[in-house]
Amino acid sequence: MRKAAFARCCKNGSQPGIPQCENCGNILRSGNIEYEHLDPDGLGGEPTLENCGVWCAVPCSSKKTREQDIPRMAKADAVLKASFGLKAEGRPMPGSRRSGFRKRMNGQVERRT
Repeated sequence: MRKAAFARCCKNGSQPGIPQCENCGNILRSGNIEYEHLDPDGLGGEPTLENCGVWCAVPCSSKKTREQDIPRMAKADAVLKASFGLKAEGRPMPGSRRSGFRKRMNGQVERRT
């Protein structure tokens, strides 16, 4: 599939035969090529040629991942966890390691530093 996507990016650009980013049109150089799912795999994106984009790693792919994919996937994870009741409690249980308090043997409570 990668070979077919790469061939497509070489044909469809403004300079035939030269690989170009399918998002911004910049010439792709070795080490700056990313095969990007247009619909993220974690959100049901299929591993098909139509869902594969050949983009420059910086800035196109990293910007899409940072600004679009990560927030959408975080929201989907939060909705899924909330629907199954797996949402984390807002405050730690008193006496737990996360609470910052420790009980002494005689029942007194002291604050951890």
